Amino acid sequence: MDNKYESILASKPFNFVVGPKKKQFTMHEAAITRLSKTLDKLLNGGMKESQEHCVCWEDIDEKTFLRFGEWAYTGDYKPEEPEILLDASQIANSTQDTKIATPSKTEPVADCLATFNSTKVKPPFSHCGQNATSTINATCSTCRNSFITLRCRDSYCSTYQFYQCQKCRGGGMQKRKAMVEKFNNNSAYAPPATPFVPRKNTESCEDYSGVFLSHARLYVLADKYDINELRDLSAHKLWVTLKEFTLYPERMGDLVGLVRYSFQNTLENDKLRTLLKDFCACTVENLCEGQGFLDMICETPEFACELIKEMSTRLE
Repeated sequence: MDNKYESILASKPFNFVVGPKKKQFTMHEAAITRLSKTLDKLLNGGMKESQEHCVCWEDIDEKTFLRFGEWAYTGDYKPEEPEILLDASQIANSTQDTKIATPSKTEPVADCLATFNSTKVKPPFSHCGQNATSTINATCSTCRNSFITLRCRDSYCSTYQFYQCQKCRGGGMQKRKAMVEKFNNNSAYAPPATPFVPRKNTESCEDYSGVFLSHARLYVLADKYDINELRDLSAHKLWVTLKEFTLYPERMGDLVGLVRYSFQNTLENDKLRTLLKDFCACTVENLCEGQGFLDMICETPEFACELIKEMSTRLE
C-alpha cells in the first residue's frame, strides 16, 4: 500500500465551511497540509482555524471545493459539463445577459485555434446592402500602391471590401498565423503526466460558461493558497479547452464572462491573465463582433491595456 494514502487516511478530520450557505465538508488533514506551505500553516499554525479544526471558505462555491477535494485525493478533477440550451429563446436569454447581439445564423464565426488555417480566413464584405457592388481601382492604405477591389455603389455607403492590397493583407494574416501557432505551442501550459482531452463544442447551443469558470475558479483558489501543482493543472486544462473551442456568435458571452472573472480575481502579470490575453489577441477580429466583448474592454482597462500590447505585435 502507498504510504502516502496510509498517512492521509490515518490523519485527523478537518472541517471546511464552504460557500454562502455555509455547507460543511470534512477532509483528512494530511490530504490538505501536504499541498502547500500556506495550507499547512493555515491548518497547523496555531491560529483559530488550527485550534478549532475548522476553516471557513465562504468565498469559494461548493462545486469548486468539491473539485479541489477530488484533486487533493486523486491528483485530477473533472470540469463542469456544458449546459445545452435546447431552444432559441434560451439562447436569446443567455446572450442578452452579456449584451451580445444574437444573429439568426448558427454557423461559427471562427474555427477553433487547434485547426486554424489562414487560407480559410476571408473577411466578410459588410456594406449597406441597398445597392450592388462594382470593381474599382483603390490605393492601398499601407503601401500606397494601386489595387483592384469591390465597392458598394450606394452613394452614402461607398464601403470598400478591402483597404489593403493582397500583399499587405497577406503579411497581416501571416502575423496572425504566427500568433496562433505561438499560442497553440506555448510550453508554459505543458501537459501533466496524463494529457487532458477536452470535450469539443460543435453547436451554438452548447453553453461553455460553466466549463471555463470551473477551471478558472479552481486556478484562483490554487493561486490564493500557493498550490502550484493545481494552479498549473487548471491553467493547462483551460488552455487546451480554449484551443479546441469553436466560436459561435451565441457563445461569445461565455468568453466574456471568463475574462471578466479572471481579471477581477487575479493580479498583474498573472499566468491566467496572460493565457486569456493571448487567446483574445488571436481571435479579436471575431470577438469584436459581439457587443459584450467591447463593453468588457471599456469596463476592464487592465485587460484592454494588455490586449493592445499583444495586438501591437501584429502591426506593420
